[in-house]
Amino acid sequence: MKQNVLSSLKKELENSFGRKVVSSRDCSQMVEDIYKKTGETVNANTLRRFFGLVKADYPPSSSTLTILSKYCGFNSIEEIEHISTKNAVPDTAVNKEEVLRYMISLFRHTQVAANQERIFYPLVEQTITFLERNPSLIDKFQREIAKTITGQYYYYEKSVNMDRLNDYYGDGLRHYLRANDTEKSKVFAHSVQVFRYWLTKDKEQLRTHMSAIESITATPDYPDHILGRFIAAKLYHAYITGSPIDNTLIEAKRYHAGILARREDSPFAFPDYELIICEALLLTGHYDEGAEYIWHGKTYLAASGQEKNTLYNLWEDFANVKRGNKNKSKDRNAVAGATEHAFSKKYITIISLLSHQASRNSPARPIQQLTELIQETGYKKLLFLP
Repeated sequence: MKQNVLSSLKKELENSFGRKVVSSRDCSQMVEDIYKKTGETVNANTLRRFFGLVKADYPPSSSTLTILSKYCGFNSIEEIEHISTKNAVPDTAVNKEEVLRYMISLFRHTQVAANQERIFYPLVEQTITFLERNPSLIDKFQREIAKTITGQYYYYEKSVNMDRLNDYYGDGLRHYLRANDTEKSKVFAHSVQVFRYWLTKDKEQLRTHMSAIESITATPDYPDHILGRFIAAKLYHAYITGSPIDNTLIEAKRYHAGILARREDSPFAFPDYELIICEALLLTGHYDEGAEYIWHGKTYLAASGQEKNTLYNLWEDFANVKRGNKNKSKDRNAVAGATEHAFSKKYITIISLLSHQASRNSPARPIQQLTELIQETGYKKLLFLP
């Protein structure tokens, strides 16, 4: 097998996994993710040899290469070889503009359906994978998708791309605002930007975006995820200004009461509001308050019989560590479990590494991985959490 093909496969594997593979733990987690997505099993030692973590005396078998290729969305290693060879010459076989128009049409002709986000997540994930391979199309795609109701809802609002919030996704929110100039959309877009600039420690930009929504009164009929972003933005702003959060917590509880009442007619809704609020509270050092919203979210999921291996587990471990309950923190693979957040794997990995770093003596590789991920995302604030 040609070395350039194996290099292409390695790149595709890391793209599918969501981060670079630099440790044995990464290989073990990729084994689980491969099984989850393909139903096939690969030995962790095989991955360690493939990524150069241990000495490889022989190349991977053809069956292993096929499994790894399927994990990346290809039918065989030959397809990856074909693409890697084709990328070395001008693209004449496929008109990328036609592919782009097809992708946009999928969003344009699909209707928003209540509580159907998980059905749409794979389309968003595959769309992002395609865009990452063809970065010249990203801005054009985001501009056009922002004009569709489905794109506004599924791509921008419900699938906040945390791995690219400080990159093309965050920059693309200007298209979302231009196409949807309502107070509700302003609350969402500027609130997410407040989070972006809190993470990147850009106080000037944070204040600019916060000032754009300070005069807006979000009404209780706003969608849960937008109300959550609004409250979270207030918490991040209060953190950098040193302001008390008592009134914000009261406002959060008032919104929450209305949301709980609405959910009586939507038994399979996902508790986005609680997840967004607990994240903001924990990151700003309000651990007991954050743990309360984790409890609310997990209680609702248990009562509705939904999948329990969600990001709530990640934040619960983080809260336990921060509150000094290190013995309650479990070594769970939150990254592989939270499949609906495949476009935020780097961010999720950072939070997971921070929890493990605080709860036990971390070896050098995870610390190096944490530093690299912080550099890739630009989320410098996560190295200086309270």
